[in-house]
Amino acid sequence: MDNYVKRKLQEWVLSEYIDNFKVQQISETNFKLLLGEEKALEALIPPWGPRLLFKKKLEELCNNYIEPSTSAMLSPCGTSTPGKRNTDEANPLITNTPKRLRGTSLGRADDMTKGKQIMKRVKGKLQSKPADQQSSLKFKEFLSYKIKVLETDKKEVVGVFGKTGAGKSLLINSILDQRNLLPSGDVSACTSVMIQVEANMTRDGKYTAEIEFITQEEWEEELQSILAERKSEEGSDDEKEDSDGDIDEYDDADKIYALYREDGNEASVNNLMDSKHFKSIPEFLLGKKKEFKTSQAEELSRELWRYLRSDRLSNEQQYWPLVKSVTIKIPNVKDLLEHIVLIDLPGNGDCNKSRDEMWKLVVGRCTTVWIVSEINRSVAEKEAWEILDRSVSYLGHGGQCRSISFICTKTDNICVDYAMNKERDSILSRNEVAKEKVEEKFNKQTKIKEQFNIDKDFFQVFTVSSKEYRKNSVLQPEDTEIPKLQEFLRNLNDRRTKTSDYISGAYGILSLIQGAKSSDMTDSKKEVCQVLEKKLKEGLETLGQSMDEAYEAFEQCLSRGVRQSVETCEKIAKDKVIEPKGTNGRGYHKILKSLCKNNGVYKPIRKKGQKRQRERNLNDSLASCMRDLSNETFKKYFPNQGKDSSINDLIDNFTLDTNSLVEEHPEVSLYLTFLKTEETKLKAKL
Repeated sequence: MDNYVKRKLQEWVLSEYIDNFKVQQISETNFKLLLGEEKALEALIPPWGPRLLFKKKLEELCNNYIEPSTSAMLSPCGTSTPGKRNTDEANPLITNTPKRLRGTSLGRADDMTKGKQIMKRVKGKLQSKPADQQSSLKFKEFLSYKIKVLETDKKEVVGVFGKTGAGKSLLINSILDQRNLLPSGDVSACTSVMIQVEANMTRDGKYTAEIEFITQEEWEEELQSILAERKSEEGSDDEKEDSDGDIDEYDDADKIYALYREDGNEASVNNLMDSKHFKSIPEFLLGKKKEFKTSQAEELSRELWRYLRSDRLSNEQQYWPLVKSVTIKIPNVKDLLEHIVLIDLPGNGDCNKSRDEMWKLVVGRCTTVWIVSEINRSVAEKEAWEILDRSVSYLGHGGQCRSISFICTKTDNICVDYAMNKERDSILSRNEVAKEKVEEKFNKQTKIKEQFNIDKDFFQVFTVSSKEYRKNSVLQPEDTEIPKLQEFLRNLNDRRTKTSDYISGAYGILSLIQGAKSSDMTDSKKEVCQVLEKKLKEGLETLGQSMDEAYEAFEQCLSRGVRQSVETCEKIAKDKVIEPKGTNGRGYHKILKSLCKNNGVYKPIRKKGQKRQRERNLNDSLASCMRDLSNETFKKYFPNQGKDSSINDLIDNFTLDTNSLVEEHPEVSLYLTFLKTEETKLKAKL
């Protein structure tokens, strides 16, 4: 119990409750955090009347919360006018953190709300009061930056891959218990539009969508490419190139027809770029995003249909060729998506440069990947596995992927084994067989093993039925495995950890502010600074030695890789890009033209009725020697999942040991509290 709390209770004529505050270890540092803590206040001051008076006085005190005085230091290691500080006010670190910040209460959802309310008031005070000295101004800027970082929520990204018709939209709708959110059905989907699904964390309860378009310049360039290719093919006697994939759902001519309908026939680029074609989407011409806000999921789905789907039979103009990405936010899914974004991703990049760059960026950010395929094609279907193969270089080294799941859909679509005499038993039996076969095939994916340290939690297989999850006519909900995927998201969402991280960070910032407000002891701070600087120097030297070791290992791998690349570059370029095995060798000039035009990437023009042709990347192929030789070294020093590496171990083991410093220098414990929370936060990010 410190003098500050005792003085305030006496001042507010609440002296009879001093002992209650003393028992609960309420000090000046955590006194203001009682605001909004109804249960804590009820325990401290049971009678309604005195409790209401206390709440009113505490609210007035918090509203008048004063920023650090002009004599405050710029940082915990700064100096200022020396003075004496009552050691009773020095709040120890984690062990004496206020009850609301410790133990089981740390992860409560309302703690996040209350913590944000407190930080909002602090931020408002920082912005409203002018700084009268340069030191105070810099300190305010530092605090504003720390609050901004604290409020930045780094979301887990779940990338959902799969070919059209695999049931991705229905799967996402079912997991989120949204019957008609994403359009689904027999109509072909546009495979170039990226759809992000997030939680709407506002209180309006609305379904919202934000559509980002490509630029006019990008669309004009795309039109020029499509029309030029069309012209070059007229009268050509070249045989169709061999292909190695599934039939494509649409070709580039469909883009013209979707947007212009009959007006696109034989039209020039200038005609197609006329503003009259875009009257219904002025946002595209203005370079702005288009927004929708509705009360029902069905309403939003209807609004989005022309921006997401390709329907050749419809007479309506469709805008999906111009769409770069769509972000959908839905209410009442806080437990699933508060800190997660689901992204329905195309199987690969797009011939449009900005969409292609966005695809690569998003894939690199995926912490989890879901590959979706119909159960009856889960092993034999090439496209699902090729999607994984094409994406793995972005997911692995330098990416953030820590787990991959294969989701077999439409498990209810089955011919009943009447020997079993039960449809449910037939479905569950096939599910088990499918899981075994998918796992067997995954274990044969050498390219994935080269990129990741595979453990038992890295790969999972789910067998789901979205239709049965809604109907429950044959399968029980748990049989559909939709609840398993929901639980998967809840664990990934990990709201308890996110809440505790925020509260801990906020507590550190408040401790720094409170410490700066108090009178200072210059000599103590100088001594503590010297100790901290020594610890930092020793830690950096140790880490530097490990980094030097890693640098030398990579230099050796890359040097050998360069030599191999030089020796084999012609063979690699011919065998993997210009004339790969299985092709007839004709039309290679088109490949060279595409390579020059697209910075070393061959992007086949999509043709109706032909199978999908795989993208060929000359740069990636030529770098394969260096990549192959450095794979194991990269996994050793920078693993995606787990922390089994010498560098990670050094970072985890490093500490400023602020706890022991608090015991020796309790007068600067508030500054050390801030450093402790910062150290914990930075380690958690690695």
